[in-house]
This record gives sequence, structure tokens and C-alpha cells, in this order.
Amino acid sequence: MTYSSPRRLAFAFACAIAAVCPAASPSGQENNFQDGVFLRDARARDLFSSARVAIFGGPGGIARLRAMRLKGRSRFPASDGTLLSATVEIRVLLPDRYLRIDSGTFGRRMAGYAGNQTLDVIETPDGKAVPNSGDTATVLFTNRAELARLMLGVATYASQEMPLQLQTRETPVAMPGPSEPLGIDAVGDSGFAARILFDGKSHLPVRLVFWGPDRRVVTTSYADRRSTGGIKAPFSIVTTAGDRIVDELLFDEIAVNPSLNKTDFSR
Repeated sequence: MTYSSPRRLAFAFACAIAAVCPAASPSGQENNFQDGVFLRDARARDLFSSARVAIFGGPGGIARLRAMRLKGRSRFPASDGTLLSATVEIRVLLPDRYLRIDSGTFGRRMAGYAGNQTLDVIETPDGKAVPNSGDTATVLFTNRAELARLMLGVATYASQEMPLQLQTRETPVAMPGPSEPLGIDAVGDSGFAARILFDGKSHLPVRLVFWGPDRRVVTTSYADRRSTGGIKAPFSIVTTAGDRIVDELLFDEIAVNPSLNKTDFSR
């Protein structure tokens, strides 16, 4: 059975963005941590700073984040619209290594990148490997955008590999859905655009809204946050387009700063 990857819901539009405003400033640096977040206004700074404190227990906690490994179960649509079930492992080695592995009756699907190399491949149940046939630059950007969305919603993290301008007003590109008082617009290179929404009481990120193909609005919801490895991580990440599930991730284990190295990111 063939299936459609949720990664293909990345970004159908491309638009130029304004250069980082001279008045914009990085959200903070500690030790050798290079923050890729540029806060454009005071409201964005307040919302984002409160979220980082809620996730890490303090404003400088994000500087300690180097890697993550997330294991659990996934569901995503096949080409006929039915949902495929799988076990899933996601490896992240910041700032530029990401690998997601879904395994099930359909075989195994790997998606991600290491530096400038894409890692996408599908293995059929009989062991035949089928690499992604898409344009390498497009596949690489799609993977980088997927990692950017994942880490923004999980940990309010952005790398200097894909720096993000955050603002609550005068956003230079069209954003998905209506603006909200507890939302921040995140804009990056090559058409990256997402709106991150926060809970008014906990200050934690609860949703990320972005454009899918054909300008469809896609929403990722973060729930069931638990304390693990010094952060409050979401053990449920569900992405929908309307009432349709695009990607469902239910984690049983999330490791913060596990022992990962570059050899863990290969086909």
C-alpha cells in the first residue's frame, strides 16, 4: 500500500520575507547557545519568555537542550485515506540533524536530514528500499521545516540554521487563520510561516497553525505535557487538516539530551 506522508503538507507557497529588523534582538544567549529566535515586539517577547520558563523552569534552561529521542506510536493516512498505524522513533541532534522512523505492516519509512544530506527512504515489507524521488532542495527544506515546527511547539526552540522572526503585529507575510491574543507569528526563510498559540494559564504552547498544500490550514496540537529530563514535553502531538488526521504521535518515552551522535543519522 502506498501512503501520503504528512511531510508533504509542509509549504505550498513561497514568499519573500523582510530581513531581520535592526531593532530585533535574539531572545537570549547563554554559554555557547546560539538562539535562532528574533523577537520583534514586546508582546511577543513576553509570551515567548513566559513559555520558555514554563517549559524549562527558568529563562536559561533552553541553553541546555542539545538532543531529544521520542518513542511511541504513530498514525498517518495511506493513499486511500485510511490510517496506517506504526511504531515511531524521532531522533533530534541540534541544530541540524533530524530523523523520524515509522515501522509497521507497510514496511519502514525514514524521513529527515543530516546537515545538507536528506535521509528519506521507504522500505517495503520485502526489504526493497525506495528513496524519495522529489527534488533534493525541496525535500531538504521540507525536513528542516518539519524539525523547526516540532522544536518550536515542543520546546520554543529555533536554530540559527532556520532563524525565526517572532511578532504579534505587522507580520510581513499572510498567516493561516485569524490572529489570536495569545498567538505569535513565526516567519522564516523560503516561505516558512506558522502561528504558535499559548495557554493563558500555563503559558505552554498548545497549538501550531501553518499552511498546507492548496493553502489549507493545518493545525498541530500539543497535549499531555509531562516533566521529563528537566522540561515539560508533550506526549501527544496531533496534526489535523479540518476534521482529518494528518499525523498522530503518542509517545511512551521522551529522552532529553540522550547519547546521540552523527552516526545515528543515516539511512
